[in-house]
Amino acid sequence: MKKAIPYLVTSLVLSAPALAQQPEAAGKEMKETKVPAEAKARVAEHREMAEGKRQLEAEKRAKQAKIQAKKEEKRLMAEEKGLAAEGNSSEAEEARMKAEKDNKGMAKQAEKKAEQERKELGKGSEQGQAAREENSKKWWQFWK
Repeated sequence: MKKAIPYLVTSLVLSAPALAQQPEAAGKEMKETKVPAEAKARVAEHREMAEGKRQLEAEKRAKQAKIQAKKEEKRLMAEEKGLAAEGNSSEAEEARMKAEKDNKGMAKQAEKKAEQERKELGKGSEQGQAAREENSKKWWQFWK
């Protein structure tokens, strides 16, 4: 009997929510809340603005596609001219040389930046200096 009482009490506590009375709206469709006309107007305005933004983005993409197509067409025309006149490939050659110079310049700049001395090397606590030195090593320069 003494063991049955705690089991009975716990079962009543756990089953009490299941026996509770349900609210009137349970099982029925929720009634539509009344939304003020101002809120509806703001929602409509935001939808219109979003649609306008989508249209602008679509127009921008279309323009960019046209520009890209024109560039591609010009490039193809230049290649055809270059193939037709092997000696007159100066435009294509100049563009290629300019691109190579730009790449060389970027490589030099990256190299200089990697070799630069750090200004803050002698500043701060010893722990800070050690942590800074450890973290400043570039992953591709593992030999330093």
